[in-house]
Amino acid sequence: MDSTPPVAVQVVLYRSSRWLPKLVRGLERLEYPRERLRVRMLNNSPGDGSRELLEALSPRLTLEYEDSAEGNLGFGRAHNLLAARAGADTEHLLLLNPDAIPFHDCLLRLVDRAARAPRPALVEACQFPNEHPKVHDPATGETGWCSAACLLVRTDVFAELGGFDDRIFLYCEDVDLSWRAWLAGHRCVFEPAARCVHVTQHGDHGKDLSNEIYHGYVGGLFVRQRYFGEASVERYTEAMRAAAPADVAERALRTFATIRPRTLAAAHPLIVDLPDLNYAPLRW
Repeated sequence: MDSTPPVAVQVVLYRSSRWLPKLVRGLERLEYPRERLRVRMLNNSPGDGSRELLEALSPRLTLEYEDSAEGNLGFGRAHNLLAARAGADTEHLLLLNPDAIPFHDCLLRLVDRAARAPRPALVEACQFPNEHPKVHDPATGETGWCSAACLLVRTDVFAELGGFDDRIFLYCEDVDLSWRAWLAGHRCVFEPAARCVHVTQHGDHGKDLSNEIYHGYVGGLFVRQRYFGEASVERYTEAMRAAAPADVAERALRTFATIRPRTLAAAHPLIVDLPDLNYAPLRW
């Protein structure tokens, strides 16, 4: 009997058709038993041609595609919906951005790292060619938070934590999930040997980032309030107003007021309140 753990790969699309050819070919080249792999895609921008493009690509692996019946659900809510459909025997979820193309051995390396004691709940792949500069322990891989661009999550822990907090529409939901995992006694690690090619927002030349910036600030306000309280929100608001156009900052504050969470009393040494707009100390 194959002891390779079953993995559900889930991708949330949003106007992502230009990434699909490379993503599909990357998934086809994954060195992982096909019978232990299930790929699902949920499109938050129905009617954008993604369905037709996938049919034309004729993927050489089983791929389930679905258009969102409610339009754009947001990143976290869409991933929660996909995760709820994973089979009871699914040991891991691989959360994958459409613009994050895994190396052929990426999934094997993530799963191998997840099996090593003490078992982590979240295992983040290294982004190539621009690795994320947040700190991690070079000996243990432990890191304050894991990016969801290419992230292996134990299915039971994702369910235990209630998945992503879908009040966060886009950005910082992975920070929040990671911090809730640490507070629940789980570990978050970075695995540099598992790599994916990821086109970050700032590397996507010519793209209008105003909407992403707005959502990033809303998420930043949310996690500051949840983990550090009012004083942190005030400091973050000051930094946001200094960095963002006035209309973007005010819009973010209005949205935050509608989703403001209660502040948690618990603390953890890897959950740090920084004076800037980051969520962990940076290596460079």
